[in-house]
Amino acid sequence: MKQRTCKICKQKFTPDVNMFCPPTCSSYECRTEYAMQHLSKSATDKKKQANKLKKEFNENDRKYLIEIAQKTCNTYIRMRDGKHCISCGYSGENRQVHCGHYKSQGGNSALRYNEDNCNSQCSICNTHLSGNLAKYRIHLIEKIGIERVEYLETTKNTKKWTVEELKDIIKTYKQKIKELK
Repeated sequence: MKQRTCKICKQKFTPDVNMFCPPTCSSYECRTEYAMQHLSKSATDKKKQANKLKKEFNENDRKYLIEIAQKTCNTYIRMRDGKHCISCGYSGENRQVHCGHYKSQGGNSALRYNEDNCNSQCSICNTHLSGNLAKYRIHLIEKIGIERVEYLETTKNTKKWTVEELKDIIKTYKQKIKELK
C-alpha cells in the first residue's frame, strides 16, 4: 500500500486497509488533534452559515422582531426596576430577576410592551407561582394607581404587530436603555 503523510506531524505512514482511519499516523495525539480541528471547523462553519442566514432573514421577519423587541423591552424593565420583585418585595442577590407581565402576553398581545403591564419579578414569583398575581395587583395599584390597573384589566384585545411597529419598539427601548446607563 502507498505511504501517506500525516496531516498533523507530517511523518510518513502506511494506512491500515482494514480500518477507516483519518489522514493521520496511528499515534493517539495526532488522531485526537485532527479530530478536534475537524470538529471545531465544522462547528464554526455551521455557525457562520446560520448567522449569515439570520442576518439575511431577520430584517423583515416578524416573529424574530417580536422576540428581539421582547428582549429589549424586558432588559429595559429589569434595568428600570432593579432587582426588586413587585409581587413579594424580595430584593436580594440570590434570585434571578425576570420581567413579569401582569396580564399575560398570550391573550393580551396589545399589552405585551406596555410599561405599566411589565415589572421586575423574582424567578420564584414569576415562574413557580405563575406571576403571584394577587400580590402583584396590590403592589401595582400602589405603584401606578387603580385607574391604570383597571385599564390593564379591561383591555382584552390581541394585536398583530407590524414589522415597522416592532422596529420602532426595538429602537425606542434601546434608546431608553442607553439613557439608564
